[in-house]
Amino acid sequence: MSYKSIMSLILIVCMAVSITGCSTLDMMVGLKGEDDKDLADVTDLSDFEIVDDSICDEELYESDGDAIETVTVNAEEIKMTEIMAYYEDENGFVVPVNTTIPWEEGIAKATLRSMVTGSETEQKIAQSGLHGVLPEGTEIRGMSIKDGLCRVDLSENVLNTASIEQEENMILAITYTLTEFSTINKVEILVEGQALATLPKGYCIDTAFERENINLYGNAGGVNYTVYYKAPDTEVAGHYIPITFSANKIDNPAVTVVEKLFNGPPEDTALSNKIPMNVNLRGVSVKGDTAVVDLGVEAVNLSEEEFEDMNAIVVLCLEQFEEVANVEYNIEGLSFEEAGLDFEDDNITPVFNQY
Repeated sequence: MSYKSIMSLILIVCMAVSITGCSTLDMMVGLKGEDDKDLADVTDLSDFEIVDDSICDEELYESDGDAIETVTVNAEEIKMTEIMAYYEDENGFVVPVNTTIPWEEGIAKATLRSMVTGSETEQKIAQSGLHGVLPEGTEIRGMSIKDGLCRVDLSENVLNTASIEQEENMILAITYTLTEFSTINKVEILVEGQALATLPKGYCIDTAFERENINLYGNAGGVNYTVYYKAPDTEVAGHYIPITFSANKIDNPAVTVVEKLFNGPPEDTALSNKIPMNVNLRGVSVKGDTAVVDLGVEAVNLSEEEFEDMNAIVVLCLEQFEEVANVEYNIEGLSFEEAGLDFEDDNITPVFNQY
């Protein structure tokens, strides 16, 4: 082959390699651009932590040559958001539930949809013995919020209730769920765009509803306070249930709540206060931002597990009072250490009805 032929062949090969290299680089730049666009879309959700699962080539292997296992993060999972919604248990109590749903604009409407019987979220929560308060097929036709008042327009399926008690629980659950949002203080209910005086079974909805008297035992017009009790365990840990009691007069609500907790739940329920049978309350006081709970001498026999269960529900009951930041325990006026108990009485925040 002549010298000129050889040089021509070399030149052709070099040009082919150059073109292929440019195409590969263009492809990589294109993929990076697409990845950056997707990540930018996710970062607009400022409430969520963004996880970038890209790893440089040199990080893929340890020094001994073994491959490092990597996990790809599904972008859809990042867009989940936590909500507080209210459901009903088999004994007719309205129960607050922490769960997650896909984030979307108009999250308040999405939260109500999660409470519809048969919805995907409701079916998940139903495995824990709770069920939705909105009848199957109910749609959220519209919602407006102005000056703290939320007007909710529901479809006619909301009228398919079985009793006036179910109607009451439904309205109560809607009200408590929506007032979890800081912009909502009161709730009005419309059906197919119309304001009704009552629901089919007789429950009145001709007024705006506020957050009060959940699972009421007593008079709605009294001085009311809320105590949490624990439902029996099923396949999963039993849920906490708020019960509202009424009194003619209350000097210190925080003290009243702890005293009522130790006195036990209503006798006609299967609820528990998680206080060991042999542990008595000598007294409770609030000093500054600390609730001091003084137990009887029997408490020296508490196991650490028993204490943690008791403390969890005491803390839960006191969380409703902004002025109470800490809980301290004594036994006959002595600290746990002085009484011979070797575990700490630090506050414990319970995992509260998390499904």
